[in-house]
Formats: sequence, C-alpha cells, structure tokens
Amino acid sequence: MNRKDERPSKISYERYLNELGIPEDQKKSNDGHIPDYVKYGTWLRVNESDKFESDYQEWKAKVRAEQNL
Repeated sequence: MNRKDERPSKISYERYLNELGIPEDQKKSNDGHIPDYVKYGTWLRVNESDKFESDYQEWKAKVRAEQNL
C-alpha cells in the first residue's frame, strides 16, 4: 500500500469507491442511472461532484477519527 492510500485524500476515497463497486440499486441493469461498466468512484467524481465532495468530507472525518484512536 502506498502513502496516498493511507491518508484520507480524494484520490484514496475515489479508489475506495472503485473497489466497492456500484451499488446494485444504482446500476442501469437494475433500473438505476449509473452504467454497469464504469468505475463507481471515478464516475461519481466526474458526474455528481457535489455528492462526491460531501460524501468525501464525511468519509475523511470518519477515517481521521479512526486513525486517532
């Protein structure tokens, strides 16, 4: 693991979401709005930047709190 993955950066959050994958209920094949073939984190950052940013801030606070334990 490299240092970028260890700190709560936007890049590490995007990679985290890419690894999780698209939530099943949001896939186009399940009547959602996100194409099944995209990387979820990257798609979210590009197409729904406000949601990406707000979710990133919550995730960053959670990661930092866990690091301080």
